[in-house]
Amino acid sequence: MPTNTITLIISPYHVGLRDHRVGNGPHRIQSLGLIPALEEQGLQVRIHEIPSVDNFEGEIGRSFEILRRTSAAVTQAVDSNTFPLVLAGNCMSSAAVACGLKIQDLSFIYFDAHDDLDSPDVNENGYFDAMGLSMLRGESWKTLMGTVPNYKPFNYDGRFLYCGLRDQSEVQRQRVIDAGMKAVWGETSRKVDFAGELKTQLEERSYGSALVHLDLDVLDESYGKVNDYPSPGGLTEEDLVTCMDLVPRLSEPRSLTVCSFDPDAGDGDKIARIGIRAIRAFVGALLETRVLMRS
Repeated sequence: MPTNTITLIISPYHVGLRDHRVGNGPHRIQSLGLIPALEEQGLQVRIHEIPSVDNFEGEIGRSFEILRRTSAAVTQAVDSNTFPLVLAGNCMSSAAVACGLKIQDLSFIYFDAHDDLDSPDVNENGYFDAMGLSMLRGESWKTLMGTVPNYKPFNYDGRFLYCGLRDQSEVQRQRVIDAGMKAVWGETSRKVDFAGELKTQLEERSYGSALVHLDLDVLDESYGKVNDYPSPGGLTEEDLVTCMDLVPRLSEPRSLTVCSFDPDAGDGDKIARIGIRAIRAFVGALLETRVLMRS
């Protein structure tokens, strides 16, 4: 049933530390007018902010408690017939969103410069957040992932599409291919028609009941540092807005996660406004396809 309500789930954490680095991103986007923008589109907005996890042990303990709470918040949003829009610090939040949606044959559409598919055995940068998708497919951190409500291992073969993927080692790129994931690759040698290639991919196979993930470092590094991992060959603002409008028309989104934005790394207000514009385009297409309805 179409809903006129969005549940805005705010997770302002970087590896369990509140308002730290990318944990600052959700509140910056919110502060620059996201909620009024959604209300102008005729929607009601409920806010669910993930509470403090300071009592949990270390980076790992805090991070998994955030995943548990995020999964529960997404399930509550869906059970209340609202659309979950997650503003998160860490990329791995989408692993919790996937659990909370409780959809057996979930598809994934990821706007991201990085694959998030590292396991501890191949990770080189020491960044815990680079492992979210290997955790979700049951490859790593199996015991702790088993504590996330509604977790089950996901198979990505034929149901996962990246757009803007580019900042990878050869090992990382091969892991994506071996997992059966598709990609519209970012490049520096030519100007990629991201919207055109995304449209082709979405028309070639079904991505029904999709989790949509927007890591703002999918933007080209010419926009400045979105976080500590900018890279060339990414999307322009217009590319991103066009693609976000396209996705609901050729798939069936069940959630949107916006993440991995550190407003203190570069021109935070500029990036936040691009993020809001992308969200508005996505929501506008959800309204036109009647996944959402105006109040």
